[in-house]
Amino acid sequence: MWIPRRSSLFVALALLLPLAPFVSQSDAATITVLAPASAQAGLQPLAAQYAASTGTAVTLGGGSRAKVIDALKSGPADVVVLPTRDMADLPNVTGMTPLGRITVGVAVKAGAKVPDISTVEKFRAALLAAKGVAFTDPAAGTSAGQVIDAMLAAPEFKGVKRVPVQGLAVTALASGTADIALQMLPELAHDKTVALAGPVPSAYGAGVDFSAGIASVTSDALQAEAFLTYLADPKNAALWRQNGLEPLFH
Repeated sequence: MWIPRRSSLFVALALLLPLAPFVSQSDAATITVLAPASAQAGLQPLAAQYAASTGTAVTLGGGSRAKVIDALKSGPADVVVLPTRDMADLPNVTGMTPLGRITVGVAVKAGAKVPDISTVEKFRAALLAAKGVAFTDPAAGTSAGQVIDAMLAAPEFKGVKRVPVQGLAVTALASGTADIALQMLPELAHDKTVALAGPVPSAYGAGVDFSAGIASVTSDALQAEAFLTYLADPKNAALWRQNGLEPLFH
C-alpha cells in the first residue's frame, strides 16, 4: 500500500486549504427580507441576532411600501414585512403572520421647544397652536399618511393647518413649512435632526398593524419559514418593543 510522504501530504493540504473558506461561504444560507423603513428599525437587530445564532445571513431591503410591493413581483425576496391590510391583498405572499402595531410619533426640529402631548387635550392643543403639522401625503398611498389624514379629519382638529408632503414628514421641519411632524415612531426615534415629543395618545388609534409572510418568489421556503417563526417568537417581543413595534405575541 502506498503511503504518501509527509512532503507530499503537506503540498496536498496547501492546495486544498485555500478552497475551504470559499466552499463554506458559497454553502452558507442567505435570505432576503423586504420591509418599509418603519419596520426595519426592529428587523435590523433581530436579523443580526438570527445570523449570529444560525449562521444564516439576512439581507434587508425594501424602502417605501410601494417599492416593497414592486420587488415582490421579481425578487430576490424570501420574507416580506408590510402593513397587514396590504398583506391580506397580496396573492404573492403566503403564511401571513401578524407581528404587531407601529404607532405614529410626534416630533419637532432639533433644538426647538418640545410640546407636551402627554394627554389628549395637550396633544390637540399642540397641533392647533402649530403653524403647520406635516405628514406624508395620503395620496401617495402610504398607510401612515392615510391613518394621520383620517385622524386630522375629526372635528376636534378642524383648526389644524395640515402640511401634506411627498416623502418623509420631517422634511417639512427642515424647510420651515411646518413645526410639528407626524411620522412613524421608529423613523423619528433614529433621526438626529429632530426632537421626539412621544407617540400620539393611544385614544386616537394612530398606528399601523404589521404582518410578515413568505414571498412566492423565494428560492428557499424552509429558510424563509424559519426566519418568519423567529420574528414572531415571544422571546423576541422585548426587542421588537424597544424598536417601536408593540408585538401581538408575548
